[in-house]
Amino acid sequence: MKEILRQLCAERGVSGDEQEMFDTIRSLLGDCADITTDNSGNLIAAMGDPNARTHIMLDAHLDRIGLVVTYINEEGFLKAAPVGGIDLRTLPSSPVRVLGKEEILGVVCTVPPHLTDGDEEPSKDKIWIDTGLPAARVKELVQLGDKILLCSRFTELLNRRIAVSALDNRSGCAVLIRCARLLKGKALPCRVSLVFSSQEETGELGAGTAAFALKPDEAIVVDVGFARQEGVAPEKSGKLGCGGIISISPVLSRTVTNRLIALSGQLGMECDYEVCGGSTGTNADKIAASGVGVRTGVISIPSKNMHTQTELVFLDDMEQIAQLLSVYLLEGGAGHA
Repeated sequence: MKEILRQLCAERGVSGDEQEMFDTIRSLLGDCADITTDNSGNLIAAMGDPNARTHIMLDAHLDRIGLVVTYINEEGFLKAAPVGGIDLRTLPSSPVRVLGKEEILGVVCTVPPHLTDGDEEPSKDKIWIDTGLPAARVKELVQLGDKILLCSRFTELLNRRIAVSALDNRSGCAVLIRCARLLKGKALPCRVSLVFSSQEETGELGAGTAAFALKPDEAIVVDVGFARQEGVAPEKSGKLGCGGIISISPVLSRTVTNRLIALSGQLGMECDYEVCGGSTGTNADKIAASGVGVRTGVISIPSKNMHTQTELVFLDDMEQIAQLLSVYLLEGGAGHA
C-alpha cells in the first residue's frame, strides 16, 4: 500500500489535467482489469463478469488541488488562483512547482510581519508567485492556465503514518488499486467498474458523467474524511486506526450503508460514523442522482490536515478498507446479502 501511495502522490493531476495520471494507474493495475478512459478525464477499470445481473461501481477521485496561473505582470511575477479548496492559511512563503513548458520552482510571496499589523487574512485574490527568473524568461516558459503544485515530500512517520500532499484523494485511489490486486484471479459474481474520477475538487463532475454512462446498480465512494484531532468535533470525524468512516445520509442507500456496517463488524473493523443531514460533500451526491438513481454508500479514510501540504493518513486504515471492499464485491454487493 505504501509504495502504491508513494507513486500516486508523486504525480501531478490537478483538476482538469487528470490524464497526467493515466499511465501510472495503468502500470499499478497491471493486468488486474480492462482499462478505458472517457471524454471527462475518468479512467475506468472493468473487472468481474460482464454479463452479471449486478453492476457495482467503486469510485475514488484522482484529481488533486493546486493553483492556476491567471496573470503575469511586467516584472515576471505570477498571479494565481486556487483550483479546489486549498487552505489559504498555508500558502504564504510556500515553495511551489510551476508546471509550464519546463517545471519551474517558485515561492508564494508574503509581506514580512514587520511591515504588517498582523491582521491581514490570506486572500485568494492576492496570491503572487516569485520564480526569481527575468520577466522575459517567465513569459517564455509560462502561459495563462498553467497549473501550479505546492511542494511536498512523501514522509513516513512513526506507526505507519504517511504525511504528504494529495492524499485527498490519492489514498482513495490506492485503496481501489489494492482492492483490484486482492481480487485478481478470483471469480466475481458481479460486474465491477473501478472509476478513478476527474474534477471532484471542482464540482464532482467526472463521477457524475461516469455513473451516467456506466449505469451501475450500486456504488461505493472512497474518499478521505476528517480525522479526530484537537479542534475537530468527534461527531464529524473518525480516529486514526478505526478502519474507516462510514457515512449515513438521506442521499445514500441505507441498504448499501447497512451492508458496509455489517461487513466491517464481521471483519473486526472499529469503523466510526459520520451522519449527514443532507449531502455528503463527496462524489456520492452526483452518483446517487445519476440516471434513474444509484444505490450508493461512502466509506472514508481518516485524514488530518486536509487540503494542505502535509495531509496525514494511517496505512492500516487504507488496507482494511481495501479488504472490506474486496469482500463486499466477492459477495456480490448489498443486493445479494
